[in-house]
Amino acid sequence: MAQPVLIDYKQHSKTLIKTQRGAEYGENVHFIPVIADEVRALALAYPICFLKDNNTGQFGLNVLTGFEAGENLFLQNSEWRTHYVPIHLRRQPFLVGVTENGAKPTSDNTVLTLDMDSARVNTEQGERLFDEKGNASAYLTQMVDLLGQLMSGNNRTEVFINALLEQDLIEELQLSITLKDGQQKRFDGLYNINEAKLAELKGQALEDFKMKGYLQASYLIAASTGHIQTLLNWKKQA
Repeated sequence: MAQPVLIDYKQHSKTLIKTQRGAEYGENVHFIPVIADEVRALALAYPICFLKDNNTGQFGLNVLTGFEAGENLFLQNSEWRTHYVPIHLRRQPFLVGVTENGAKPTSDNTVLTLDMDSARVNTEQGERLFDEKGNASAYLTQMVDLLGQLMSGNNRTEVFINALLEQDLIEELQLSITLKDGQQKRFDGLYNINEAKLAELKGQALEDFKMKGYLQASYLIAASTGHIQTLLNWKKQA
């Protein structure tokens, strides 16, 4: 359970943050939440999909990194097998805290917090949060910027997904794989773009999708499912 606290120079002048990659930092996950702003970079290496929240029924944008809980096939010890690591992982162990209970996060009601339970937080090695004068370090400034991208990107992603739903462009993905030992596995709950319906867009809907960048993003997401084969090859090798 995360234990977020407000970042303060007096409390965190000696705090250091480890920035290495690794399972010990919670990166051994088979799904990673992403934002629509990342789609162009993600589509080069990751299978991008939509997942439905069982509690709310809302769709979220994710990348598939493994086939079972605790499996990240992109992660090999402390090395990542592609050039781009999603913002959701790069911003850790920092979180956005909302000062108003139940309110939607905005630039006016959010603060930067630090998860003190994270294995990245220590006092022996890593990046400093403040310089000797108490000013934010370049690293902390970078993390503030990342969280800003994530917060605004979450809002844009929600609007993008709603536009897809309005045009009935999200469909369930049928995924079955055969493992090295011949075992068959079926995965339910993955969704992607219905390319046939996407190709049928016309009139104002098509113009809106082009203008807002949704058309290109949709085709990138649809094409990215080809990377599932890469994951399967890695799985068999492992």
